[in-house]
Amino acid sequence: MLRFFRGFAKSWFGPAIMGVLVLGFGFLGSGSIHSIFSGRVSNAVVQAGARVITPGQFQKMFQRNEAAYQQRTGQPFPIEQALKEGADKGMVQDLAAQTAYFEMLSRSGIRPPDDVVATELRRQAESGQAAGIAQIFDSVTGKFRPEGLAQLLNNNGITMDEFQRELADSIADGDFLSALREGYETPRIYAAIQAALLLESRDISYFVIPAASVTLPPKPTDAQLTALMQAHSAQLMLPERRKLTIIRFSAKALAPTLTVDPKAIEQQFEARKASYGKPELRSFVEIPLNDPREATPVIAALTKGEDPLAVAKSVGAEAVPYVDQPASTIADRKAGDAAFAMKEGAVSGPVQGDFKTVVLKVTKVTPPQAPDLVAAHAQIEAELRQSQAVDKVYDLSQKFDDLRQGGASIPVAATKLGLTAIEVGPVPADGKDPVTGVMNPELSQKLLASAFQLQQGGDSEVEQDGDKGEYYAVHVDQVLPPSLPGLDEPGMRPALTQAFVREAIVTALQQKGAAAQAALKAGQSLDVVASANGAKVAHQAGLTRAAAQQLNQTYGQDFLAATFDGKAGGVFAVGSDPLKGLVVGHLDAVKPADPKQVAQVLELVRQRATQSYIGGLQDAARAAAVKMVKPTSDLTLARNAMGVDPAVAARIDKAATANGPKLVK
Repeated sequence: MLRFFRGFAKSWFGPAIMGVLVLGFGFLGSGSIHSIFSGRVSNAVVQAGARVITPGQFQKMFQRNEAAYQQRTGQPFPIEQALKEGADKGMVQDLAAQTAYFEMLSRSGIRPPDDVVATELRRQAESGQAAGIAQIFDSVTGKFRPEGLAQLLNNNGITMDEFQRELADSIADGDFLSALREGYETPRIYAAIQAALLLESRDISYFVIPAASVTLPPKPTDAQLTALMQAHSAQLMLPERRKLTIIRFSAKALAPTLTVDPKAIEQQFEARKASYGKPELRSFVEIPLNDPREATPVIAALTKGEDPLAVAKSVGAEAVPYVDQPASTIADRKAGDAAFAMKEGAVSGPVQGDFKTVVLKVTKVTPPQAPDLVAAHAQIEAELRQSQAVDKVYDLSQKFDDLRQGGASIPVAATKLGLTAIEVGPVPADGKDPVTGVMNPELSQKLLASAFQLQQGGDSEVEQDGDKGEYYAVHVDQVLPPSLPGLDEPGMRPALTQAFVREAIVTALQQKGAAAQAALKAGQSLDVVASANGAKVAHQAGLTRAAAQQLNQTYGQDFLAATFDGKAGGVFAVGSDPLKGLVVGHLDAVKPADPKQVAQVLELVRQRATQSYIGGLQDAARAAAVKMVKPTSDLTLARNAMGVDPAVAARIDKAATANGPKLVK
């Protein structure tokens, strides 16, 4: 039951049994999208004064961040886990606060005029800080290209009003923060105190009582394990689980067992012959020119065999390489046509592309391959086998459904059709094995959602499960309410035994540490006490708070806290993961910072302190905006836009134990 040991049996000499899942989800990104409406809007996810976030806009925000999560992790976004962690509420609350903040700026008169917005837009295009903005200005004349802006907005799925509001809000926010920065600077004396504290050094002597020195306790009895479980019942309580009987109709599983008629393969090849060939591929480099007059030296350099990347850089351009690409994938159609008309190794003259004048060099030509039945045979066979499997599975699912409609139970209907009933469980709503955290391959999120909407003894309809040709029917055999696990459940006894042993080791080390501290306070030397514990004294001079981040990897957070919080002559005993045991230390000396060093870092510390203070002011401004504007939000609409199943949301809300502030409906 390792997944349910959240926060349980943690120790400072080794890893916890289970680490808490931290769901990082930066929802707002670089900003939010806003629209202008008047009055109260009934279908607003968030409304702050005249500003409204509609379900459609919220859905686009979520989908962009969902895609970013998938790209970053390679995993589907864990929507159910996100709800359990309260991420959905956090998204809506953050969005409400952000929207209220911009509404407050507008009401306060902090709004840039149109000419300032236009100037900022051009500045971003020229600086390259906003991807895609450059395309809305002509690269030669510098004139505004309306069609470029229209294409940019269409590609990003936002309207002109949303874009203008977004940019204006960004400028207003920058102006407001600029005013804050110019209006405040940390006093030098305050920065000097901080610098002196950071550079104050401490000398320490210590020894380590290793965890390995503790005699392991005897194997715990069932009574001891049960007592340990009861002591940590809040962390070990299992959620509602269910035992299920599943019938699977799977084209993927059926396809490998089917035989394909060779004549059918030939017929499909003839019917779709063009699709089984391979187009001509080309590798070439495209060098876009900022000034067409630069074409001559670029052509000469490429003809000599110079590196295209270096050649492009010499004229302030960036080469665009294409490797083994068909003509259909070339972004610049005119440049692609020219490249596919050239011979391998050739360098073009100036080519007027769709966007700029370019020079091309073709480095490789791969001729097209004519359709070949032998080469395409395996592909066609797999396609036909899958198609047959889909048809057979669909027919089988319909016969199964007919039997069910006729009154047959799921097991009886399965038996009549020669289907195998699969018994699974007990499983929680996420379907993951409590020990490994891996989902049973017979389960899916859609199947689980169906199963957890049924009562005990209930049957689902035949449902399509994601991919074409995949269906299921599920019967709920038993509903197990939340409870503590039994000792004999898979993985439970070993996990509890490990936790019992760790607690025993920690307790023994703490007792040794207390005895060592008492001996030191009684007047014994650190060397004598260390020797009594089979350890040697180590010395470390010059520890500073400025180096705490690096020191943490060597000594551990608790060790450093005791070092920097203590007084000279003080003793302490704390656990340390890096040192693998309990550390008994003596603070030998506290040395003030060198004034010269303080002077060297004073301005840097002052800048950081100012940034921190400004960040605090900005947070306070956002909090004030929420109180002043009083934004409203609708969590139900937000969840609908995220594609959350209402039954899943209701179950999670019911099981939630946190008592946070409620969102306004």
